[in-house]
Amino acid sequence: MKKTFYPQPGPLRALADAWQCRRTVRAWQRRQRRAGRRGRLAARLRAWPYWHATGQLLYAVGFFIEYQVIRAGRWLLWLLGLLLRGLAWWLLMLLQPLQQAHAAAGPPGRGARAARAVGAAVVALCAAGCVVLFRTALAQPYLLRVEADGEVLGYITGEQTLNNAVSAVYERIENARAVTEAAGQELDASALAVQPTYTLAATSRQPMTQTELINALLRLSGGTLQEGTAVYVDGALWFVTDEGDHLRSYLQNLLTPYADAYDPDQRVEFVHDVQLADGLFFADSVQPGAQIVQQLNEADEQPLQVCTIERSIHTEEIPYPTVTEESAAYEYGETIQLQAGENGLREVTQDTVMIDGAATEVRTIAVETLREPVTEHLMTGTKLKDFMYGSINGVDFIWPVPQYRYLSRWMGGSHTGTDIAGPEGTPIVAAADGVVTTAYHWNGIVTRGDWNSYGNYVVIDHENGYSTLYGHMIYFVVNVGEYVEAGQVIGYMGETGYAFGDHLHFEMFGPNGRFNAHAAFPNVPRWN
Repeated sequence: MKKTFYPQPGPLRALADAWQCRRTVRAWQRRQRRAGRRGRLAARLRAWPYWHATGQLLYAVGFFIEYQVIRAGRWLLWLLGLLLRGLAWWLLMLLQPLQQAHAAAGPPGRGARAARAVGAAVVALCAAGCVVLFRTALAQPYLLRVEADGEVLGYITGEQTLNNAVSAVYERIENARAVTEAAGQELDASALAVQPTYTLAATSRQPMTQTELINALLRLSGGTLQEGTAVYVDGALWFVTDEGDHLRSYLQNLLTPYADAYDPDQRVEFVHDVQLADGLFFADSVQPGAQIVQQLNEADEQPLQVCTIERSIHTEEIPYPTVTEESAAYEYGETIQLQAGENGLREVTQDTVMIDGAATEVRTIAVETLREPVTEHLMTGTKLKDFMYGSINGVDFIWPVPQYRYLSRWMGGSHTGTDIAGPEGTPIVAAADGVVTTAYHWNGIVTRGDWNSYGNYVVIDHENGYSTLYGHMIYFVVNVGEYVEAGQVIGYMGETGYAFGDHLHFEMFGPNGRFNAHAAFPNVPRWN
């Protein structure tokens, strides 16, 4: 007689069930402790004078952190746990038939082949089950389930919807409190507070809109509600009225005289963003339409000031860029144009805001490039003439004004330097490598015989006892302590200090004191 073996739950299954039970109990205990802490914290917050403002901040921070943790952590943990449980179950299901088939197979032969066939079928079945399981889990839609006071309000797509809804509810509570206080009454705003929470849930239900969630929170608050129209100015709730249609007509009548029906490029609106929205509001916050119109007209912010906006489209040129390169193939100061530049063209759409007939703002709405600019390429020469290279006692120098017009005089008598004339703004370069030791800003007082007579001047130390001075510059572009190279622009020619006409006063110093620049540049002509 053939015996039938029925699989019995093993110790692993019992251990897994006990662990799952313990985990469920601990999770329930943690939820209870968290609920108790939230309750105690909420009670303390309600006792604060400005608890509603603090509550909004805590909601914003708490919702963000908890949502990110829940969305990332819980979902991954739940998926991991589901995967582990599924793999363990399929492993047990796989091992038991194989063990039974192996025990019943006996000696090798037809029974062994049947056992292998059964094992292969079981493996294929397990693989198919895993595929179905994963596809079902990943395709399951997830929403946030919103609860308050133990009641499920509905499901939403994201935490931002809940944040916006809670902010709107608190805004309406504050508006109702302000209106009742203005009427000489007191409103217990804390009694209207709602403490919503949310959890991640797998569901195929239709998510709520933000408006539906706001209405649900308001109904749960316990306050007396009625339908009304809210007046928002620049996004902030100002008033609530039950005469929304009349208020809309009034606002439209304010805009109509400024509108030009035959100008499609013009629109008329209020300077401030004034919006009307219908919904449920606390009955204590509802005001008559005439009272709201009076308050809007008397407000310091002038929310009903009208502006006209003219849209215009024009084209303008895009200045072309210039790229300059240097080349020793050309004389210093010579500029060769390798490629001509061409301005581009763009179409600019702008809105001109007019208030009381005067333009107060121009807003650029869009810019479209119609033609790209063509870059201008220039080549400037760096080659100095032969006589502009000088040397004395093995120290090399270059002429400090490669673009000079003429040499007015050398050093001699009471004149301590060489004067090189040229137009204002002519570049002045360092005669040799060195460090700037003096960069003197002229004080504007014309004197003679002292350092102030040099005007704006620079002194460069070239080591080995040599230095150079550059005077009467209109301004310089180096600082004390800066290292400069021969040929580097250090300033521009002018006539500051005790000077008559634009020129550079150039002095050279050696180990034995000041010396005539003619000794270093004997071939420089007097005129050029």
